[in-house]
Amino acid sequence: MSTRKNRLDANDRKMRLFSRGFIWLFILLTVYPIIFVMQTSFKKTSEFYTNIWGLPKVWAFENYVNAWSIANIGEYILNSLIIVAIVLLVTLFCGALAGYALSRFHIRFAELIMLLILLCTMIPSEGVIMPMYLMISKMKIVGTYTSMILPYIGWGLPMTTYIFRNFFNTLPNELLESARIDGCSETKAFVFIATPLMLPAIATNAIFLFVSWWGELLWATVELASSSMKTIPIGLVSFSAQFGTDWGTLSAAVCIVLIPLVIFFLFVQKYFIGGLTGGAVKG
Repeated sequence: MSTRKNRLDANDRKMRLFSRGFIWLFILLTVYPIIFVMQTSFKKTSEFYTNIWGLPKVWAFENYVNAWSIANIGEYILNSLIIVAIVLLVTLFCGALAGYALSRFHIRFAELIMLLILLCTMIPSEGVIMPMYLMISKMKIVGTYTSMILPYIGWGLPMTTYIFRNFFNTLPNELLESARIDGCSETKAFVFIATPLMLPAIATNAIFLFVSWWGELLWATVELASSSMKTIPIGLVSFSAQFGTDWGTLSAAVCIVLIPLVIFFLFVQKYFIGGLTGGAVKG
């Protein structure tokens, strides 16, 4: 018996060591490219070719100044922030309402409706690019904020609605029933009871939406090809085409672009983890 227990303990230790090794390898493969770009952003191009892997011998802080002024990163960030902020607000608001209705209103065929909504996420975006561009052209809004915002909202709504619906399914019925007994309408129950509890679902959706649209390139390339307005990915592609061999300045531009993503994630990470573990309250 003890021999078998010792063998199981040895196998357990081996599995833990393997798991930890795999996790550390994954962390290394994920983090090192970021570290490499950051250290490259402080190197001059001449030093990059002679000292690729090491730390900068002379820290070239002017790369960030050049990236901001020459590459117009500030203008691209502003355009992307305006687009992503509006998309986030509208998508979260509409997705929360739709998820609440499908979860709490006892709508007939709610499961089928949710399935049809999810089927929209299975359509490759490449398959709708041309029809969507023709629609945008007929609306005469090509190259505007609206031409970027409307498709992003449409692409983000199905999964947002699904996550909100699953979250509202975890809320105890007693919370909403007691609100109705006290005279709350469905609108008041949603605003005063459900809304304060759904911060984890909001954070989860917000991170997915922010990451998806902050660096979206395909639709931006098609839609803004003939426009002077550029978002971050289009701006970086244009800058890379002109100054592709200036690795220091290009890396500095990439680091500047990453800053809003990092700040946003740090701000909502607590609620994001809560959303992944499912539900804000326990019945």
